[in-house]
Amino acid sequence: MPRRRLLVGVVIAAALLVGGRALSTVFADYTWYGAMGAIPLWNERAGDLLLIYGIGSVMAVFVAFVNLSALGRSIGTLTLPRRLANVEFGEAVPRKYLDRFAFLLSIMIAAAVTPALPGWTSLALARLGVRFRESDPYFQHDLAFYTTWLPFEKSLYTWAMLLIVGVSIVVVVLYSLTPGLRWERAGIRMSARVRRHLSVLAALLLLLTMWSYRLESYDLMIRGGGEEGVFSYVDHQWLLPGLLLLWIATAAAAITVLLSGWTGQLRTSFVAVTVIVVLSISVQEVVPLLVRRFTPKEEQLLRERPYIGTRADFTRRAYDLNASSLEALHKSAVSASLDTVATSAAGQQLLRQDSLVYPGARGFVIVADPRLDVAGQRLGEGMSRLGYAWAYQSFDLLSDSIPHRARLVTVRDARTRIRALAPVFAQGSMVEPMFHADTLYWKLDLYSASSNYPLSQHYVLAGEERSYFKHVATALVNARTARVLIAADPSSDPISLAWMTAFPNSADYRAPGIARELTTTPWDSIPSESKLTTSDSAFRAAVTRLYNRMRAALAAANLKEFGIAYDSLGALIARARK
Repeated sequence: MPRRRLLVGVVIAAALLVGGRALSTVFADYTWYGAMGAIPLWNERAGDLLLIYGIGSVMAVFVAFVNLSALGRSIGTLTLPRRLANVEFGEAVPRKYLDRFAFLLSIMIAAAVTPALPGWTSLALARLGVRFRESDPYFQHDLAFYTTWLPFEKSLYTWAMLLIVGVSIVVVVLYSLTPGLRWERAGIRMSARVRRHLSVLAALLLLLTMWSYRLESYDLMIRGGGEEGVFSYVDHQWLLPGLLLLWIATAAAAITVLLSGWTGQLRTSFVAVTVIVVLSISVQEVVPLLVRRFTPKEEQLLRERPYIGTRADFTRRAYDLNASSLEALHKSAVSASLDTVATSAAGQQLLRQDSLVYPGARGFVIVADPRLDVAGQRLGEGMSRLGYAWAYQSFDLLSDSIPHRARLVTVRDARTRIRALAPVFAQGSMVEPMFHADTLYWKLDLYSASSNYPLSQHYVLAGEERSYFKHVATALVNARTARVLIAADPSSDPISLAWMTAFPNSADYRAPGIARELTTTPWDSIPSESKLTTSDSAFRAAVTRLYNRMRAALAAANLKEFGIAYDSLGALIARARK
């Protein structure tokens, strides 16, 4: 009894610790989005995560538990050898222990396939109702189907396939340890319960294979079988009808396998699966090869001409390019609109010294000065302070030396901060230091990008292969206040327009004006000689302006400008000494 009480106490303590950490993390996350003015985005994110992981986990546990429970009931009573003195006997394992084991194993299977669940942003885009008001010429789907819904459906298919395959493997392995499924010289011998169970799993796998043929049809539109991935004549006239035939035949095979396996006609099931395998190889590999091999070259070129024209048209729409820029992009495989400004390591270090947020920043900063308008969580008192200390694993926050009006700047890396507020946009390749007056901003270009846009050329852009890539906004991070401003382009694409309409924090009306006035150096960095005075305030102001100019010049690796500013500073100090 004391041991049981100790065990129960340990379990309760562990649950309280884990639950407290989870609640404090949710609290810190919510207040962070609140400090950034992005509560609607947090609500969307939390709701989507709850839907994906809640429904996904419940479904995975349910599917695994149903199969494992059926397995337990098909093997009857499980007995384990026991020994009492010199007498050996078999003891039946109670059914409740078997059910508990099945439930625990189901949770483990669900946890194993959880990483394959769709991301919350894919669900958010699928629910957003984006419309391009343009359709592909073959399936007549709005182009938003490919860029918003199809990525979510692909992730859902991958998760479902992993779940059913994983459950099937576990069930077969466990059955092989029982008399219900065994290998003999005459072949595989299985009981009626085992045969029916495995036939249901086989039918489910065939239905998932049928689903894969639907996705392959759309994948042909994204990357065809022609030269450089062109959707070709063979894809249109042979592969699409062939995949439709496979879809219908696989559905019929699934029904056949289920019925024949249930009634014990295993040979019929084997024939049905064999037909699907042979038909799949013929449709996807043999027929396209024969058509291309026995069609004259001139006829192939003639047939492919309209498909190549369609690709050129969709490529121009996917990248907003004219003929000359399209040719340049084709040769370089790099978007001309990607960031190109680079700075020296020493210059970056100088720019980071006075920044709360900068590229690569880690940890968190406590800003105790209440006069600074910092975009961070207010520390507060009592449970609020305890929640932050628990969430960020820093119990120094409980110290009375830190005022309750202090603010926490926790996400300090510029890219991570922008990604949290604009998660659906691709980021440019370089974060640039820019100035608006004497305020330093970290500038990052944002793009609406997709790898599933149909019929267009694929290029490696911003580190990934894309078939759709348009500049939609410029993100600005104030280095001193950590506030993020997003300047939307006047002509946004349908994805960015729908996103920014749904989440007002994704665009700021002040940001376009600031973005237009950004410079590589602070404004009015050199005071005129006539305006210099010998007063201390004027002297400090002049030194500060020259220092900012030197820092910006060094950051831009402009040694000439740095030398001019340095000489001006020397002259200013010499005059002050006279």
